[in-house]
Amino acid sequence: MQRFPGRRRFQVSLLLAGLLSLGSSMMSRADTSIVVDTQSRFNTGISGNDDLGDLKRIYQAANMPSEPVYNQFDQIIADTGLKQTRLLLSDIYCDLDPTGTVFGYTQDGVFHAGDCYPLAWHLKWALDRRLLPHVAVASFMPPSLAATGIAGESWGRAEQNRYKAYAEALVRYIVTKSFDAGVPSVIFEIGNELDIADSTPEHWNDTDPSIYTLKPLGAWGRWLWWMDPQNYVLHQWTPLQTHTLSNAENRSLSYPYNLDARRLSRGLLPVQKVFSDAVGTIKAEIAGNAAYNGKTIEIAGPAFTGLSSKYYPFDVPPNPTLEEEFLNQTFNPLASPYAGKFYANYTALDRYRFSFHFYGSDDGTTRFANFRQQMTTIRNKLTWLKQHNADMPDVKLFLSEWGPAAADETIDINYSHKGAAWAAAFLPEAVAQQVSLGSYLLISDGQGDTSVPSYRAQASLLYKQMNGNNDPIYYPKPVANLFMMYNKMSGRRVLAALSPGGAASVLGAFATWDPAATIANIMVHNYDPSRVFGTNNSTDSGQGFSLEVDNLPFADGPVTIERYLIDNQTSNLAGFLNGAICPDPHLQRTTLVGAVTGGKLTLPDTLKLGVALYRVLPPTVGP
Repeated sequence: MQRFPGRRRFQVSLLLAGLLSLGSSMMSRADTSIVVDTQSRFNTGISGNDDLGDLKRIYQAANMPSEPVYNQFDQIIADTGLKQTRLLLSDIYCDLDPTGTVFGYTQDGVFHAGDCYPLAWHLKWALDRRLLPHVAVASFMPPSLAATGIAGESWGRAEQNRYKAYAEALVRYIVTKSFDAGVPSVIFEIGNELDIADSTPEHWNDTDPSIYTLKPLGAWGRWLWWMDPQNYVLHQWTPLQTHTLSNAENRSLSYPYNLDARRLSRGLLPVQKVFSDAVGTIKAEIAGNAAYNGKTIEIAGPAFTGLSSKYYPFDVPPNPTLEEEFLNQTFNPLASPYAGKFYANYTALDRYRFSFHFYGSDDGTTRFANFRQQMTTIRNKLTWLKQHNADMPDVKLFLSEWGPAAADETIDINYSHKGAAWAAAFLPEAVAQQVSLGSYLLISDGQGDTSVPSYRAQASLLYKQMNGNNDPIYYPKPVANLFMMYNKMSGRRVLAALSPGGAASVLGAFATWDPAATIANIMVHNYDPSRVFGTNNSTDSGQGFSLEVDNLPFADGPVTIERYLIDNQTSNLAGFLNGAICPDPHLQRTTLVGAVTGGKLTLPDTLKLGVALYRVLPPTVGP
């Protein structure tokens, strides 16, 4: 099987006349017209005037790799334009000394003052590459407090004060390291998917609940570390659960399985309150430091999966989703049943992002219906809260983890053209839903040491292929190729009208015009949910279309068009790994020569499930 250890791109120049002769049969089925007007600005995103920038901010971040990192990821960072990285579980050993005044880390029962590892290594890797740190904190209890064996909700005053001091020390450490390195912003995200973490007790068995146990407190242990197991019935089955906070203090309920409301008020919310206070303290501390002028600290949460939206609204009577209840408790000083106990006391000057996770497999073949419903529900709740609390921050939506599909080794969506087609359709949808920032799941699918094979079904930018005794080889997944294509786009978004269009069309387009470079960029996708998430395995003959670019400020004559393509046979890792021909999985480019007449360029083409980027270059640039 042939492999391509290096980065090779094939360039082919074709005369448009030749393409037209090949495309005459295409035009007979080109039932879609895509008309781009370079002079008609078009925006739907949160910025109001820069949809391309809004879109790039959703994909130009990812979790740092979960393997030793050196320089092997620098190229993908440059090619995709990554600006930010998420550090998850980097703080698991961070701690205070026995006096509660010295920061460092505790491992194997021994405290080390100064830096906290592995957080210090992860921060250095990010900051050396000028990546903004997005640090997810508080997944586990700090080691010294875990050693007491006492869950957070049962702490006495001494333990409570120690945890508050720890939170301030951790925030101070990350902020000063980051700002001293020159980055302008840090995001703290409180928790990670606490709505589903520790979904069942250890040794779960529906016929013998007596064998249930819990993970220990501390690093790599219990995610539900705030809730005291003495305050619920661990060995109860069939379980008594609750979807309402008014029942959250009922100690006769069972272990809090997935989506139980107790995960909010007896888990995430009290920790969120501690860290929101800590961020406020550190902001006040550094306010007088002239070197930090203009730098910002942001806080985010709850990093939920959105699954409660599939159940809570269908309760009788309907319950607010966990996300709605989280927002209510955080930003409503009168929120019942806790009378504002978890009110974070933010002001309009604070920076807050509501973080959530989403995968295309959550929507399946509905073509973003569930995603739209979740976004509408959250935006409506934020609007209501702002109407009743004028001093709350302007809360922005933060898609802090996303990808085409949840990891499943039986499907190839995350490493095939299917995932790229979904992502190309999803990103403009996320822009339209006012998402302000995002973070793709992972940079690389490598796990642990470089000698450990990858988990290729993960939503990552790179696939790590083992290479005997040599260093692994990293290949881009099709979604990474898509991000490279978007990174080539510049200028402002302009109108791209499809006829016929609408929900029934599998085609979509996102276009920009860069007047400074005089380049038109048109991203066309063919996304058919039935082929990506459904059972449609019929032959894909492609969708014919006519691409028309109007109001080009060029004299009549030839122009060069760059065409970048992802489909089942091109720029596709799945084809490289599984196909008989093994085509190069790197992003492939061809060049065409077209003719502009009266400021108009017309290009017929066909596109199978996948994505194509057309860059119409100025006449001064040849093929």
